[in-house]
Amino acid sequence: MVTLSLSQTGWGQDQNSAGEPELEEVMVTGSYIKSSPGDAVVPVQVMGREDLDAIGATTVADVIAKLAISSGSENQSDSFTQGSTQGTSNVNLRGLGLSSTLVLINGRRQTISGSLTNDGSVFVDTSTIPAEALERVEVLKEGAASTYGSDAIAGVVNFILRKDFEGMEVNVGYQTTHDDDQEDRDIGFIWGGGNDKTHVTISGHFLDRTPLSVAQRPELADNAISTLYSTFLPVAPVTVADGPYAGSYGQFENVPLAGCTNTTGGVLIPQPSGARCGFHYGPRFNLVNTEHRRQLYTNLTHEFDNGMTLFAEAGWANNNVEDNPQSPSYPYLAFPVILPNHPGNPFGAPVVWLGRPLGADFPSPNAPRENDNRRFSLNLTGEFENGWSYDTALTYSENKYRQIQPDTIQSRLNAALVGQGGPNGDQFFDPFNPANNSQELIDYISYDTDTRRTTDLMVWDAVVAGELFEMSGGSAGFAFGVQARQENYEVETDDLYEIRFDANGNPIPVDLIFLGGVSEVKTDRSSYAVFAETKLPVTDDLEVTAAVRYEKLDNDSSVDPKLAMRWQISDQWIARASVSTSFREPSLSQLNATAVSLQGIQDFNPDGTPKGGVAFIRVASQGAQDLTPEESTNYNLGLIFQPTEDLELKLDYWRVDYEDLITQQSAQGIVIANPNDPNVIRTPSGQLIGINTRYFNSSEVEVDGLDFEAIWSLGDAWSVKANLSHFLNYDLTLADGRTVEAAGFFNHDNFARSLPETKANAILSWIDEDQRANLVLNYISSYETTRAVPADESQSIDSYITLDANYSINLPLGFTDDSETTLTFGIKNLLDEEPPRVYDAANYSYDPKQHSPLGRVFYAKAKFRF
Repeated sequence: MVTLSLSQTGWGQDQNSAGEPELEEVMVTGSYIKSSPGDAVVPVQVMGREDLDAIGATTVADVIAKLAISSGSENQSDSFTQGSTQGTSNVNLRGLGLSSTLVLINGRRQTISGSLTNDGSVFVDTSTIPAEALERVEVLKEGAASTYGSDAIAGVVNFILRKDFEGMEVNVGYQTTHDDDQEDRDIGFIWGGGNDKTHVTISGHFLDRTPLSVAQRPELADNAISTLYSTFLPVAPVTVADGPYAGSYGQFENVPLAGCTNTTGGVLIPQPSGARCGFHYGPRFNLVNTEHRRQLYTNLTHEFDNGMTLFAEAGWANNNVEDNPQSPSYPYLAFPVILPNHPGNPFGAPVVWLGRPLGADFPSPNAPRENDNRRFSLNLTGEFENGWSYDTALTYSENKYRQIQPDTIQSRLNAALVGQGGPNGDQFFDPFNPANNSQELIDYISYDTDTRRTTDLMVWDAVVAGELFEMSGGSAGFAFGVQARQENYEVETDDLYEIRFDANGNPIPVDLIFLGGVSEVKTDRSSYAVFAETKLPVTDDLEVTAAVRYEKLDNDSSVDPKLAMRWQISDQWIARASVSTSFREPSLSQLNATAVSLQGIQDFNPDGTPKGGVAFIRVASQGAQDLTPEESTNYNLGLIFQPTEDLELKLDYWRVDYEDLITQQSAQGIVIANPNDPNVIRTPSGQLIGINTRYFNSSEVEVDGLDFEAIWSLGDAWSVKANLSHFLNYDLTLADGRTVEAAGFFNHDNFARSLPETKANAILSWIDEDQRANLVLNYISSYETTRAVPADESQSIDSYITLDANYSINLPLGFTDDSETTLTFGIKNLLDEEPPRVYDAANYSYDPKQHSPLGRVFYAKAKFRF
């Protein structure tokens, strides 16, 4: 189904017998029955090409950032809380989770990304959609399982790509931060042409992005400090007569690495006994990674003599993150005992080593990401002799995501600590003086894990639609359809990193000091659906639509109805209402996969007091075959007020009652609830080293709120568009039965993401023949964290208000008489607002899911049309 937006279609050219213009009927996201643009039965927000230019969008992530209804997406580099999604982007409507938003391209489904978030969510990677080919974005702000099936719980985002373009257009763009030298350079093109029967469109977009290191914005990661650089605990009282470790030490007193503070990032952290050598790792990481994107898209439309229309499309995207620097090495959480016979041991007694093999004096290894996406679709539409239409399509999409992550081979490090390291088995690894370790030995113990996840999706659907009979308000419409889906999921990894199981089914630890490995998976599933929809114009002023869908899954099934009403109260007022059910089946990774992420965890004593500081801990999440589909009931009540032709106001109250939500247990929540839980892994001395979590169906989420939209034309030159989304409540029931309010909180210890209560944006536009200017206001309300904070920190996270501005001018410059050049100059975050400070322990000191770290950004674009 290729949809046309409400705001873009306008008035048709047909006239009735009285000579008055008739409204053109088009397809609208959320329905298979054509209707006139003024019907507005469902709440759909549309961002057209003019809106995309107004916000200075270069990528789809720029578009998502301006959606007030989206909260908690992962569209920025953050190795701490979203360590495996670099180079991707996604949408999170209503903050109900990345997996609860259905993403369509030209009305068709797209496969999920092979990348996984820290909490195990799956999502469609919107970064693979070429911005150059984007015609508009339609956002359906309510559940739509009756129309589209699984995943459409929070709503639908439909990316409509250009297909009727004529001529040639080339776009060149440059963007740079004001305070430093991070840059985006992009070039794109689109060409379209054909004859009366056949039309072809070809487009491409290429982006090169340079990095922005945390070292250039150190205040954004000033709390990213590990207590585990290198520290030694003598197992008995000792005295060292001379040298860098000279002194007397008690049993298990903390003795920091000699010269700790002379190394870049080395810090002394006082302990009840002695001090530890800590490591300020934050400056090692990037706020923006080096990235190269290559995207191509083409489509063909051909009209046959019999009235049938063929629409074929193909897309390819290759997004690569080239650097993504990490800490020099991870800490060795087994905390080995180094014996007195070690040639570098100055203590003359066994010592426990708390640290990492490679610390502040060593370079950062990279963890690159490779992201490949392919998509093909073949669509046939036409009409039967009785006037009914048909629409059938076969769509295939594939995503391959490759993740390289460095670590240290445990067996080789252990051997080196007793003098049996290196290629010849004769070298000691010296943690007491890291300069003594040869590059050969470092290379011998170092390792890059290599994981590849492949997903693909084949969808066939067919819809017939037409008119049934006449009613008081017009013809009753009806649509009936079928859909079949085949989904495949595969995880491959290197032999060392693969999780294997013993005879009792227990996982065997992989031979690495920190990362826990992944399980190899190759699985598939199918689903089949039938659905029907009807539109009943009961009177001239009252229209009722109803839909129902039956979907047969591999191990379950779902029936989802929807009922909606539109009432034209008067010429100025329209009321609309809808109620529906939705569902989402467990993803194949949630059912089958075992994966490991690194999360900053605060340990606790049994009495509830904090134990030490926050440290990055290995969190292993396991799939669960007993998961059942999520279910929801969605409500929407809306009013549309149009006092004049130039002003339209929309207000909607919405509610989602979400049951059996599939999520991963919160690792931090497990430790808080019971530090001695069997899934909390500790060393014999009680040191926290790992947490096992699993996917499960939690109880419920009840969330409601308000959406507001305004479109105001102020004469021929000026216009205003505004959107606002506000949470009234977000009641989240935890696994232990407790209910918490998530709206207005950072939510570090549950499966919700950060949820400011209110997000809004407004665009003030001025157009005068060959000139255009835009001023964009973006607002995110304040919220709070429930983390215990130091005396010099605050639990409050300030509101975030930014202004963007741009100016464009059309010039008659080019290679032909019909050529035209448009120059655009813009500033994002005009007032250079810093992201609000967030105390998130050892993570970044701002919220990457809500705020931008870039500060003021300048950009320029040139568009050549010929």
